[in-house]
Amino acid sequence: MKKIWDEQSQKALYALDEEALHNRVIQRKNKAAAVAGRSEQLMMGSLVFCTLVILGASLIKSDFQLFPSLLAVITMVLAGVIYLRRQQRLNHQNTFDKSILGDMNAAIAHADFQVRLSAMGKWIYLVVALLSIASVVDEWAEWYKGALLLLFFVAGYFGARWEHKTFYVSQKQKLEHMREKLISLKA
Repeated sequence: MKKIWDEQSQKALYALDEEALHNRVIQRKNKAAAVAGRSEQLMMGSLVFCTLVILGASLIKSDFQLFPSLLAVITMVLAGVIYLRRQQRLNHQNTFDKSILGDMNAAIAHADFQVRLSAMGKWIYLVVALLSIASVVDEWAEWYKGALLLLFFVAGYFGARWEHKTFYVSQKQKLEHMREKLISLKA
């Protein structure tokens, strides 16, 4: 925005630098896409790593139990689901027009995807936590292992909830607010 003084009406007028605004929108879009991409890669990588650790531990012990085997299958399937959703997001990102509003809509779509991915991550976390606790507590004599693991997962869950609300939901809300301002300026 640039403030301009109108000599005839003796009032301040404002001019909008559309190129600077468009560059800012593109920056926000690229940032939202990068955050979504890193989150996908981190989630897929950690799920595949979890699967490999579980299978490796089972091979070393030569002891295939129900809960660890089930957890390995679920984590691998979830990594595949995230990969497929990533492909859908990448294909969908080219459907927006190359205007300020189109780039803003793309940024919001990336942010919305990140919010949904984060919410899905919380559910994945709960499934992994429950199956991990069930696989650790084979016998009631080792209940303390399950209790320690439960405390760890509870703390992690609340951390993930805080991250979801603080970063991803608020980022999406900021982008939607910016879009509303942009639409009101165009009207």
